[in-house]
Amino acid sequence: MTNEIVDLLGGRPGWRLEPRSTPGSTPLWAFVYNGKIEYSVTADGGTFRLYVMETDQEIIFDDADGLMSWLRSNRAEAAQESEAGKPRKSIFRKVTQWE
Repeated sequence: MTNEIVDLLGGRPGWRLEPRSTPGSTPLWAFVYNGKIEYSVTADGGTFRLYVMETDQEIIFDDADGLMSWLRSNRAEAAQESEAGKPRKSIFRKVTQWE
């Protein structure tokens, strides 16, 4: 499930991986808009958990399609495709190459 969330959100504009202080905890992805975190997403036990900061609400989705459908309906900016249409691995590889 961790790789699925990286593939789903990695490289999309506004999404970033946030550090977690608890060892062994699942990665937390945050959507930042106008300098403010609006949503956070974790993958846990086969589900995606979306936390809406403004309303202090957690929404649980059974799959990535449900999450993306919700984002497209409620905040289209959070559902934009990855920057320049490049897969995340290509962007990551480019950043980590030392020349």
